[in-house]
Amino acid sequence: MKKTALLSGTFLLGATMTMAEPVTMENYVVAETDWYFNNQQNAAPVNTFTHNGPVSKDAQDVIRSNRDVMYSLAVVDISAGATLTVPPRDDFQIIHVMDENHLSHFVIPAGESRTITPEDVSGGTHVYLLARTKITDDMEESLAAQRAMVIEANSAMPYPEKGFDVSEVEAFRNGLVADYAAGKVQIIEHESFGETMEDVDPTSYVYAAAVGWGGLPSTTAQYLSAVAGQGDTSCQRYTLPKPNLDWDAGGFFSLTTYDTAGWIVEDDFYIGHEKMQDDGDTYSIYLNCPDQPNSLTVQEGWTGIVRMYLPIDVRETIDYIGSIRGIQPEKL
Repeated sequence: MKKTALLSGTFLLGATMTMAEPVTMENYVVAETDWYFNNQQNAAPVNTFTHNGPVSKDAQDVIRSNRDVMYSLAVVDISAGATLTVPPRDDFQIIHVMDENHLSHFVIPAGESRTITPEDVSGGTHVYLLARTKITDDMEESLAAQRAMVIEANSAMPYPEKGFDVSEVEAFRNGLVADYAAGKVQIIEHESFGETMEDVDPTSYVYAAAVGWGGLPSTTAQYLSAVAGQGDTSCQRYTLPKPNLDWDAGGFFSLTTYDTAGWIVEDDFYIGHEKMQDDGDTYSIYLNCPDQPNSLTVQEGWTGIVRMYLPIDVRETIDYIGSIRGIQPEKL
């Protein structure tokens, strides 16, 4: 039972959580997810989207946010069933559905609807929606696409918070992030987010919730979550071979940079592949090189994620990530 080794009888939902239950490795993912559910419920009523614009250092709702897309967030009561709809769109747009155990049950693409009930998830009566709308050159179209998504729920009971101490959840998260940043643990990206506990590596499941809560399953997106050589603030060039993505269906990739804790701290923190230097079979990205166009600015101890959306072949992309994991930026 390798993939359930970290679980205890109270880790997954099924028993009532007591007030101020201590946060442990066994219940941390539930506590962290509860933190996100509560924050969203404080921002908007149940079954209601909050549509956010492009993320920046002054506007970020989840750790390690992605500038490629605009996020739309909601907590939805599925106790009596709820139908989620993404209208047709030429560009990338999805509703990512996560349950109270941070398991990803559905990714609903543009042009599709899905009805969800408690029988479809691993526990609880509510789900968290993290919708992503690709930003196009036509911002009005992008904003209209966000607003066009629909939640139709048959019940509107508020999410029942589980009573974890907020400061304890945040302190526990910071400890896991620090361990990850120090290289004490390795996350297997494609086994971090899944539909069931059998789909995830137990250690990656816990640490990925701390360093990248809300990540997509590998069939929709894959991540290189630790750029080799990160932390250096010299002028550098980072060169990557082109990934095999479904470009015709809106596939894309990018590099987003953060501080050590995973938050955006610079204005020029992100670059999509359209703005990278296209060298034919490779792309070049510049860091702290003011004489280069589209150079990113990073601070001491920076971290970075390369995101790849719509891989044509999941296994091939996993192997690709393994091949680029050790690529070091070249100091210029």
